[in-house]
Amino acid sequence: MSIPGGIEDHPDLKDDAWLRAANRRAKQDIRRQRRQARMRRHGGKVVSAVALVVIVGVVVGLYRAGTFGELSMPDLRGSHKGVDTAQPYARTPAEKWADGEAGIVAPDQDPRYAPIYEAARGAIIAAHLDPRMVVERDRAPFLALLAPEVADHFEPVQDTVLWTRTKAGTALLPVPVKVDGRMWPGQDENGLPVVHTSYRFAYAFEPGEMRNSLFEQTDLLAMVRADVDFQLDAEGLWVTRVDGYHYLMACQASKDGYLAPMFTEKRQRDDGGSERGPDEWFASDAPIPTESGCH
Repeated sequence: MSIPGGIEDHPDLKDDAWLRAANRRAKQDIRRQRRQARMRRHGGKVVSAVALVVIVGVVVGLYRAGTFGELSMPDLRGSHKGVDTAQPYARTPAEKWADGEAGIVAPDQDPRYAPIYEAARGAIIAAHLDPRMVVERDRAPFLALLAPEVADHFEPVQDTVLWTRTKAGTALLPVPVKVDGRMWPGQDENGLPVVHTSYRFAYAFEPGEMRNSLFEQTDLLAMVRADVDFQLDAEGLWVTRVDGYHYLMACQASKDGYLAPMFTEKRQRDDGGSERGPDEWFASDAPIPTESGCH
């Protein structure tokens, strides 16, 4: 029953154009809040970060003249219909990235750098694409590629972007890991060759029973950005710098040294993070974060 002079008699609520615009703004606000990301950086041996997505409210439908008007609560039921597990990278920044190893290539055939390119490529594949590391969480094949002193240094390290290990209990969808990035030659302070690398890896996860809670294609994904410098000598391959971040991933899993999508953990309250969304954090020139949203 409508009460004369009540909210339902407000002129704006009788304006169809206003109602449609308000509904669009409400949905855009939800998406904006879900894009909020907080990141962190650990210099040197360990780097990690997290993006948290929080939905903090929806527009309540306004009751008018005994019926719901055009301004209504965004329909969250069946929201998973927009998520395509058969093509998990569709409509995401990683959609056009290379499949797996095809994304890791040397920039030239310079004979001075060719051995380092080859060794660095093998290490990157072992660290981020080899199922023994990614799925079985076995670091031994990767560590065996490094100089003994370097392997000993990284053996106790857990929280890092130097490699990717998915969390036990999660499963990747049967699609290639998407890869984008580059390697390029350089020199250290002594004039010795060094190969710089910067790569992004997007992993698509099987949502299982969580499927109905997903809103966007990026909810299926977790990303690793790894910027690593390599050098090669008689002792083997040296890792001289590691930097980067994790994005769209579960916070506690990252702290423990594993990669998992956000939907596997309870979402934390956002205390006000970056407004950058996937398009910016997936970009090759995305800034390395200075602090973390993991609490």
